[in-house]
Amino acid sequence: MSTYYWGFWFALTFLSRVPGPYLKRLDQEVQQAAMWFYPVVGAILGLLLVTLVTLCFYYNPQASVFLVAALVLALWVYFTGAMHLDGVADTADAWVGGLGDHTRTLEIMKDPRVGAMAVAAMLVVLLVKFAAISALLVQAQADIGLLLGGLVLIPMLARAGIIGLMATSAYVRPQGMVSTTQSAATKSKVTVMGIVLAVLGIWMLQGKALMLLLLWITLLVAYRAALNKRLGGYTGDTLGAGVEFQETVLLVALAL
Repeated sequence: MSTYYWGFWFALTFLSRVPGPYLKRLDQEVQQAAMWFYPVVGAILGLLLVTLVTLCFYYNPQASVFLVAALVLALWVYFTGAMHLDGVADTADAWVGGLGDHTRTLEIMKDPRVGAMAVAAMLVVLLVKFAAISALLVQAQADIGLLLGGLVLIPMLARAGIIGLMATSAYVRPQGMVSTTQSAATKSKVTVMGIVLAVLGIWMLQGKALMLLLLWITLLVAYRAALNKRLGGYTGDTLGAGVEFQETVLLVALAL
């Protein structure tokens, strides 16, 4: 049990700003166990977001959905420490500046400086997320399942997607935190997570669950293909960008 205990804390502190105990174990077994908790971290984030929405409308039933959406987005970014947004910035700069070249793309991705494409990409992600959350808040007044699906299920899917990319692609850098966890990602984990998330999706979204799950799989396949074509695999930055990419597109699809 201690392996899964430390695996949970590793996943939570790695993917969020939530403080945890000093990790007395960080061996391969712990990293393998941590993979099971990536979607759980998404669920924790989602439940915090739903709690925030509930408190806002409990305090003022007529509260502006735009203000509540802004608060939700702020908490969303704070919880992750903007780690995934940083991946969006680095990936956008490298993808455009790399001009299709594998080596140049990886070099730009390591550059700590921020370019115009990085800023533009982050702004687009935040603006689209804000608009989608606002639309979901309006629709959720008649269907609470949409709120649960948008704010709980989607963060879970996006983090399960990390495991999917790691299990089916190669890591292109020899060093880094991701290189130590890559071997822990397996197709069996992805399969089990997919089944569990499908059941949750049907419970939360009923008829819309199939559309959302099919779109999620399509996004992962397309993103993986693009990464393999340009880089021959993935990096930590592209995993972070992938989380934001999945969340943004799935939120829009659910809100439309």
